[in-house]
Amino acid sequence: MSDRSSADKKRDRDRRAQQNLRDKKLRHTAKLEAQVAHCEQYHNDTGVKNLLGVIDGLRRQNEILVARQKALRSVVNSWDEKLEETGPSNSPMTQDTNTEQAGHSFPRESCVPGGSNSLDMANHLACSMAPSTSPASLPQTPKAAHSINSSSPWNELPLYSDNLSSIETSSLPWLAYPEMIAQCPDTPESPLDILYGSRTNMLANVIHTFIERRPVRDPERLAMGLIIYHFSKWIIEPSPKTFAKLPTFTHPLQEQFEIEHPIAISSLPYPKLRSNLVHQWPLYENNRDELFGLLACSVKIRWPWGVKILDRDEDNQIRIKPAFYETFMKEEGWGLMQEFINKHPNLMVGVDVGSLVFNIV
Repeated sequence: MSDRSSADKKRDRDRRAQQNLRDKKLRHTAKLEAQVAHCEQYHNDTGVKNLLGVIDGLRRQNEILVARQKALRSVVNSWDEKLEETGPSNSPMTQDTNTEQAGHSFPRESCVPGGSNSLDMANHLACSMAPSTSPASLPQTPKAAHSINSSSPWNELPLYSDNLSSIETSSLPWLAYPEMIAQCPDTPESPLDILYGSRTNMLANVIHTFIERRPVRDPERLAMGLIIYHFSKWIIEPSPKTFAKLPTFTHPLQEQFEIEHPIAISSLPYPKLRSNLVHQWPLYENNRDELFGLLACSVKIRWPWGVKILDRDEDNQIRIKPAFYETFMKEEGWGLMQEFINKHPNLMVGVDVGSLVFNIV
């Protein structure tokens, strides 16, 4: 009887263990399904377009406000002219008018990210765009024979086809708002701003949202996001300082000064592939999102699986591991999945595919 009772008890324990395992799997599956549903709902092209649409709407509102402000200033100036014709006056009315004219601009302090009020993104965009009357246009290099000036390469921008008058027609839409980008730091204060977004760094937050649409691992998300961040700063504020932060493999090629192409191509880490894409862009123009989407999922960092990309410095601040930084700052540190190579063999002409291909095991 005792042996049989022990066997029964063991069977009961096994049944409970199996039931617990099934329950755990069901809970995990439900959690994953909820996360997938959340990503499909919020992390998609429509969400980003809506966000950029809000930005564009705020810009237009500020244009109207600036126009009205100019009209009011012209009225005030006309009053001053009439007062001057009748002779100088020290009345309170004159003093108030002068004070109003001296302070007509929005206070710069309130536009700086990370202020005491911790402005959210929409309010910060509205504030920092107030002095601007229209989206900027990128400087362009003439469509003529061009030789790269080795003494000042930082001062030469490639020939881009992006139309920055509309957020729908630019491959990097945030470049239409240079004053906002100029207010952002030269480098994000923390790598977490790129990985998880930021409430105080508009450029890092928009790039985070832009990349988050794609199923990209953290190593590629951080490396590509940081390169695009520094590339955006250089485009808006060309200088030796901003140019020095770019990896050498992203420096413009000769054909990029001669053939119009989307600005996003310039941030690709493979010069020969970039050259082929510039030459063949008319073939891909109508399928831009599909091409960039597959490319974003296929670009990989040659970094060991599971090895951390962040650590803490002497001040206990989170930083990028030096070895990881050195890896993605050189061309050899990047690879490309076989799927993209197979689907677009014409972009691989002249490319050493053997050294480029990279598959995660």
